[in-house]
Amino acid sequence: MGIRFLNFILIFALWESQDSFGQNQSIYYQGQKDSLYSEILGENRPLLIYLPQSTRGLTMGNTPSPVVYMLDANSQFSITTQILKQLSFDAIPPSIVVGIVNTNRTRDLTPTHLDSDLSGFDVSLSGGGEAFLDFIEKELIPYIDQTYNTTPYRTFIGHSLGGLLSGYALATRPPLFNNVITLDPTTTWDDGILVKKIKAAAKAGTLAGKGYVFAVADADPTGNPQTDSLLTSFRIPNEQVWDLLSERADLSFLYKNYPKGSHLDMVIPGIYDGMKFLFSWYADLQLEIIDAADPMLGSNKTTEELIGSIESIYLRMSERFGYKVKPQEDLINSLGYWSMQAGDLERSQALFAMNVANYPESANVYDSMGDYFVAAGNEKEAIRFFKEALKRDENAGTREKLEDLENSSQD
Repeated sequence: MGIRFLNFILIFALWESQDSFGQNQSIYYQGQKDSLYSEILGENRPLLIYLPQSTRGLTMGNTPSPVVYMLDANSQFSITTQILKQLSFDAIPPSIVVGIVNTNRTRDLTPTHLDSDLSGFDVSLSGGGEAFLDFIEKELIPYIDQTYNTTPYRTFIGHSLGGLLSGYALATRPPLFNNVITLDPTTTWDDGILVKKIKAAAKAGTLAGKGYVFAVADADPTGNPQTDSLLTSFRIPNEQVWDLLSERADLSFLYKNYPKGSHLDMVIPGIYDGMKFLFSWYADLQLEIIDAADPMLGSNKTTEELIGSIESIYLRMSERFGYKVKPQEDLINSLGYWSMQAGDLERSQALFAMNVANYPESANVYDSMGDYFVAAGNEKEAIRFFKEALKRDENAGTREKLEDLENSSQD
């Protein structure tokens, strides 16, 4: 499977880069600004939104997407979106990212109030976490669902105090998120309240069916008594979470330790490893499709059998998500080009036709079918499909291909 997958990636990169660079498309997409006034919090909350993008520079079908909610968008939105964008071709589903920008971090990310902190940290405004989770549950999620094309499958990511709140949300409001990633959380807060809440939720059985990643930077001893004592104070509750959840069969749990990482630099591998773990089943199903469609080493499936296999795989994927999922447009599109490159035009046509049937509003699917008809030597049909693509997106690359065909037909 490894060789087939490598071949697939190489062919995919070839087709995609030719389109993107040929049309002078930007290869970096960070996101867009949004905001929402919160009646609960009594203030305007800035948001950063990332929407899944076509890698070909063509308008694609407006497919509903799972949503990743993340805290500390001020500092971590760009990192998170780039990690998820990199993973979203084959390892995780293309997802909308909602980054919540901080206004008062200590207030919003602490679930309980403390009068003082031994480290000297200012906690005078602490304890607004419940109100902040009310904002997320009752205002933010409904707003995102109304404004963007979402599915009800949600993941929540938080780091440090945000890790404290993300784990607290999992334990106290389990219906809100399917998955939670807790990154190096402040587990010492309020005499270990996070561990207490997780223990209560595990005992009540409310974590069943959830995905939970608990990632920490457990640094090696430094030799400094004060520093090492602080490290130990965090290590104890972290290990308590491990003891509580590691043997449970009713949830998908990963405890990940980065002994050489710092509190800050563990964010990148923590998000990467966490998302890969939570969606390992998705990646396995994607690889099944690639393996079934492999024209390089020869598949024993007929084209009809291949289409049936893809539909069956996505039926299993739908069962995991809890709603119907159509075959991913980008993936099927790339498999169609892969088959074309290998000379299997029948398979290429069938894959492109699947996309046309599933995404009739997409310019991309008609452009691809036009490319198929060019390869098949049917200029009349190619012209028809390029025109259909241009009705949906006045794309320079598609326009150029159409004009080339029209000019050649007049010679």
